Amino acid sequence: MIEVQDEKGVTVRLIVTPNRSMSWRANLYLAASLGFICMGMALVLASFGLWMVVPFAGAEVLLIITCLYLTLKRLSRKEVITVDNEAIRLEWGYNHPEVIVNLPRRWTRLSYNCPESLFEVGHLSVAAHGKHYTLGRCLNKVEKKALFTELKIALNR
Repeated sequence: MIEVQDEKGVTVRLIVTPNRSMSWRANLYLAASLGFICMGMALVLASFGLWMVVPFAGAEVLLIITCLYLTLKRLSRKEVITVDNEAIRLEWGYNHPEVIVNLPRRWTRLSYNCPESLFEVGHLSVAAHGKHYTLGRCLNKVEKKALFTELKIALNR
């Protein structure tokens, strides 16, 4: 998802976030319902004497919750791209910027290589002084093209 947040004069801020189809609360409901079904079946089997199923069912529920948590944590990473008159500021992080890169606007080059394959999304990067920084890793092909277009417009102002 690309969001143009601020467009005052010549300052443009783009916020790039992955598409999160379900919220944390919806994922908890999913985990609870799967846990209820799994533990219910395990308790029924335990009543027939197959009590060794219960610890494995509990481990399965914990694995589901852990996987959902790790997936949502990965999907909460953001990229913030700020373009102003003098510089381009790239920020990556979860709740606050963990990595910050400032590039001079004059020497920055934007590139987007998009193969014609249906299964590849392409590679969008910005480079300055021999260093390349990948942008929009979480985006699909259409969203990456839109980000490229927005950045190209912002850089040509």
